[in-house]
Amino acid sequence: MKFIAPLAALLLPLSAASGPLKEKANALLTQYKDSTLFVSAVVSIEVTAGDMPTQKEEKKMEVIGTVINKDGLIVAPLSTLDAAATMDGRTVNTPKGPLKLSAKSDIKEVKIIMPDGSEADAKVVLKDVDLDLVFIKPDKKADNFTPINTADSAPIALLDDVIVLGRLGKDLNREAMIITGEVISVVKKPRVFGKITAPATGMPVFNDQGKFIGIGINRLSSKGATDGNVAGSAVLLPAADLLESASQVK
Repeated sequence: MKFIAPLAALLLPLSAASGPLKEKANALLTQYKDSTLFVSAVVSIEVTAGDMPTQKEEKKMEVIGTVINKDGLIVAPLSTLDAAATMDGRTVNTPKGPLKLSAKSDIKEVKIIMPDGSEADAKVVLKDVDLDLVFIKPDKKADNFTPINTADSAPIALLDDVIVLGRLGKDLNREAMIITGEVISVVKKPRVFGKITAPATGMPVFNDQGKFIGIGINRLSSKGATDGNVAGSAVLLPAADLLESASQVK
């Protein structure tokens, strides 16, 4: 069974930022261009569906995350790094009927890729399966990380302009990038999520005042569902929920 593939960028039309939004976006990019970093890891996964033979795979992953404190604590969507954590216990439809998945993984050789291309050894310190979050911390204390200001935050509001900070892939030299869009929906049950017109998985999202409003994650189907939608939908997790989860990191 293959790892969950990264979700494709949203196909909604994007418009160019102008005026105050463009100015704020450029200011945020200047301030936080080094606050999104890639994390690489070797991930081994074993998946068993019902009584079928166990399938094994090992793959080197590279996922984008956001630096949220000065010690280099990084948060990323768990589903982009550890498919087993999001698959374990789920039920999927197969030709033999619904089967329950059993999955486990081993994440090793974790490294944070710094803006200059150097690598810092790191480790996974917390997984929050319910919120699709994984927290990664460098092995050694360092002072060369640039965190976003999570304390300067605001709720997600419908039709707010948003600014997403990110980083391009290895093939484009991992250059910093910025995207603007807007909030097109606020989902209120079973918990609050936002839906925006820009891809943001693993990236911090700000409103037009420069306040941090959340991070892009994948909203997964319930473990009892049999629709096979393990990957889920890309949504915006509110800043308050992210911070509550991060408070559990020791």
